[in-house]
Amino acid sequence: MVSHSLIKIPFVLDFSNLQFDTTVIFIVSILLAITVNAEAQAFMATVLGDAPPRPKDRFHFNPLFHMDLSGLLCFAVAGFGWPRQPEIEADNFKRPGLGLILVKFAGPAANLMLASITGSILWLMGHWGLEDQVFSILLAVNLMVFTASFLPIPPLAGATLVSFLFPRRFKSAPPVIRLAKGLPYLFVAALLVIRENEWNLLNAWLYPAVTAMFDFISG
Repeated sequence: MVSHSLIKIPFVLDFSNLQFDTTVIFIVSILLAITVNAEAQAFMATVLGDAPPRPKDRFHFNPLFHMDLSGLLCFAVAGFGWPRQPEIEADNFKRPGLGLILVKFAGPAANLMLASITGSILWLMGHWGLEDQVFSILLAVNLMVFTASFLPIPPLAGATLVSFLFPRRFKSAPPVIRLAKGLPYLFVAALLVIRENEWNLLNAWLYPAVTAMFDFISG
């Protein structure tokens, strides 16, 4: 992690030294991140032809409906996570495989857009000699979600891309692997083991990428 004047980038909760203000900001940032991610996926699915009979069931902008237990646990352990996946019928797309990829990556693209807006605010504040912890954490969280989305782990967008590029291998894989219902929890457990043992596996590319983007966007 890289220490900035207000927070460490990437921002990950330190359970041995929890601070009320940063924890509250982190929780609010999570709610915003998962909401824009899920709503962007729903919007892209609708644009591509998968229109729900009752749009309000998909577009409600209520973060409580977007919470996913495994995703929230991942946020607590590693600083990134995912929302509850919207119900999507890929068969309604003209090209189901490509359409599903566009839907999945619409989520992290929305996080990057929110991060860009937040970074612009920080940049303007910096020119006035001001710093803000709220926007810094919000920027860090959304950049973490965007970068981690490329990991090939369900339900992250990267898993959809891998299954699209190598469809034969995934079709011939064991049903447990193809269904991948338990993989998010196994992934969180692995991240917890990595954190408890202080292994630097995430420092290979994930954390440096987030730090570089944070510095670039915030100026």
